[in-house]
Parts: sequence; structure tokens; C-alpha cells
Amino acid sequence: MTRLQRFRVTTCLFFAGCAFIASAQTAAPPAGGGQRRPMPPPSNLKVLPKDMTSQQVVAIMRNWEGELGVECSYCHAKDPATGRNNFASDANPMKDRARVMMKMTSTINSEYLSQLTDPKPTNDVNCGTCHRGMAKPSVFVPPPPAEHKPAPPPSPSL
Repeated sequence: MTRLQRFRVTTCLFFAGCAFIASAQTAAPPAGGGQRRPMPPPSNLKVLPKDMTSQQVVAIMRNWEGELGVECSYCHAKDPATGRNNFASDANPMKDRARVMMKMTSTINSEYLSQLTDPKPTNDVNCGTCHRGMAKPSVFVPPPPAEHKPAPPPSPSL
């Protein structure tokens, strides 16, 4: 067998092994041995529309996680009995702060950005506009103004 043939066989075996491992992992049942239980409908929605589905709420929350650089427990309190997040609980004060910020961005978009027409803004204000992936947005510090030094006197002509 030539060196090129050995290389081709080895490459084929490698990719076949990778495909086998990938298919075995995707076919594995979820942890716990059964199917995942369906998500309960959202409750205690005070700012988001009350008719939102669980999937819609989760999609919004996942987006905010990225915009704020946080996880669920940043705003949601843990249930002491189960150790899991209690999404309906208002025990974590950050949840109220998040609600205020949701109202703030909604007001900015509906009452202020809507007044700008020439040019019309192409993006709404959202959490990431200020937070940029950080739980506590950094304070903007403008650069110091450029110093205007007087021009040097002209050099004497010889």
C-alpha cells in the first residue's frame, strides 16, 4: 500500500469514526431517561404581554442574557427547596429593575425615536445599546479636547 493510499484510508476511517460518535450522541435520550416535560405557561408577566408563549418568553430572555452578559439567576430568585430558578418569584430586586428598564426602552422607542424622521432610525434601543454585554454598563468618558498649541514662530531666514 502506498503512502497516499494509507493516508486516504486513515482519513476515511477518521471521518467515519467522527460520524459514528456524532450520531451516537444525538441519538442519546435526555438525562433522566424520559422525555422532557413541556414548559408551563409563563406566569407573573407584568411588562411582557400576558398572552406570550413559554417559547417566546424564553427567546426574549436568552436575547437579554447576551445583551447583559448575565444568566437567569441574575434577575430570577432561586427556589430554596429545589435550588432551581423560580421564574414567577419577585424575590430578586433585579427583576423589578429589569422591568423598569424594559419600560424605559419601550418608551424611548415609541415616544422619542418615533419622532425622528430624517433620517429615520433603523435600530430600536434595546438592552445591548447601553449594556454591550455587561451587567453594569460602563460610564462613557469623552476624550479630552485636543489642545491647540500656538504655531511655532517662523524660523529666521539666513
